Amino acid sequence: MSSSKFSVRTLPIVTVQPTLPTVVNEVYSGVIPFENIWISCYNDYSSDPPVPSSSIHSKIRVVLDDEDREKVVYQVREGDVNISEEERRDFGYIYSVSSPSLRIPPTRLLFPVQEYADPEKSNPQKPHRITAFSLAPDKSQYAIGYLDGSVLLYPSVPIRNSQSKYPTSAMSPPSESTYKSRRQVLISAASASNGLSPALTRAHRSTVTSLRFFPSSRVLLSSGADFTLQVYPADPIAAASVSSASGQSSKRVSSVRTLTAHTRSVTSSAMIGRGRAIISSSMDGTIRVWDVSTGEEETLVHSAAGVGIGINRIFLDPDRDLSTSEDTEPSPNGRLYAALHDGSFEVFALDGSQKPRKLVHQFRSEKSIHGALNAIAVSIPIGEEREKFIAVGSANGVISIYNASSYASVHFRRNDASIEDLDFVRLPQSTLGLVITTGDGLPWIASLDELPITGSVDAKVSVYAELVGGDVDAVRHVSVHTVSSTVEVWTASDDGIVRRYVL
Repeated sequence: MSSSKFSVRTLPIVTVQPTLPTVVNEVYSGVIPFENIWISCYNDYSSDPPVPSSSIHSKIRVVLDDEDREKVVYQVREGDVNISEEERRDFGYIYSVSSPSLRIPPTRLLFPVQEYADPEKSNPQKPHRITAFSLAPDKSQYAIGYLDGSVLLYPSVPIRNSQSKYPTSAMSPPSESTYKSRRQVLISAASASNGLSPALTRAHRSTVTSLRFFPSSRVLLSSGADFTLQVYPADPIAAASVSSASGQSSKRVSSVRTLTAHTRSVTSSAMIGRGRAIISSSMDGTIRVWDVSTGEEETLVHSAAGVGIGINRIFLDPDRDLSTSEDTEPSPNGRLYAALHDGSFEVFALDGSQKPRKLVHQFRSEKSIHGALNAIAVSIPIGEEREKFIAVGSANGVISIYNASSYASVHFRRNDASIEDLDFVRLPQSTLGLVITTGDGLPWIASLDELPITGSVDAKVSVYAELVGGDVDAVRHVSVHTVSSTVEVWTASDDGIVRRYVL
């Protein structure tokens, strides 16, 4: 089927004043008697009978109940919306908003339970734009890459339970040492030895495009628009080793390996097995396999799209035996999925069991009419599931979900804002979900209630939750981590802030 014939469903948007939890806390605590907050809803979905208006902008007064002073009341002053406290969690409330006239069903609002905002990088007047982010597999630390080529490594800290009835993310802040004595500045070996001042030595000479921890969580791979990849040791600084009186500043760490062969910006990377070999992609239209121990290129393949068609993102899906434990050595084989700048995606079979490791082209999709593909992700089947799905996001706001076997597909969007990143997530009742970050600063989670197996079906996709907390800054990256039954979503955005959500 031609891409031009794909029908694209438009889903509604609910936005709310990002300071809502703070307002509610101050009203409940008696700091202020009341305050008005705003909520905006949008729904361009064609229906029968038609919706008379596609947007509503509401004003809600937050005030204590006249009789029950332990109860916060949300009084709708303008606009046809309903807002309520849907569920109380350890770290705050999940709110729900609906709009009957726009036919928007109750939609969850998730606020961050913790924010990481380095004072040097997140000044609201001049924030340092985050262009790359990675959370270590063991969640002990995270790395941030910036537009100016710098890479910083920070420890993550536990979320503290608050005794307040209405907690906010400000009640579980990282300590000052997180951004000072325990922060590590990563610099390339070349810049460390060229005699430049510390302020000018960085991980890359231009924009950091990708960061990825090795499975050990103690080694970091970075890539940049300077055509290089760098390998860094990434041992976190323990809090117990830092003295508050020592005046210790950020530690500087040099790369131990530089990988050079790409002729244009390196865009993305992936680990093979435990990381003895890695894969990189580039705007030069090539995918390269590297031997980490030697730093030498092992395999080179070109995109089937043609010379010079850039590859924006890659995703390696290793072969898995779901009956074995997570401690089993990761398979060196699998499939590599590549999102291309011309709007198509490609699939390669990886044979990493022996050197030289091989990538064999298997499939290329048709070009999307909705622009370059910026993001790609593949789901992990659980339990009795056998179906696997590919998600791609375009520069013009369209998300497409493909069955990985039949390539049957479903397509949806909310507006024309670019899709920046995607990650699959398991929602309650084991429903498959997709976390989506966007260039308009409105990240959200889609509930993939029914997906195509073969041919066309009446797929059911809905908005599971809005990820609230930022303003209008683009959200570039997302990382989903599940520990036991707890699912966390981490995002990084142009305001220089990393936000942590608990589903």
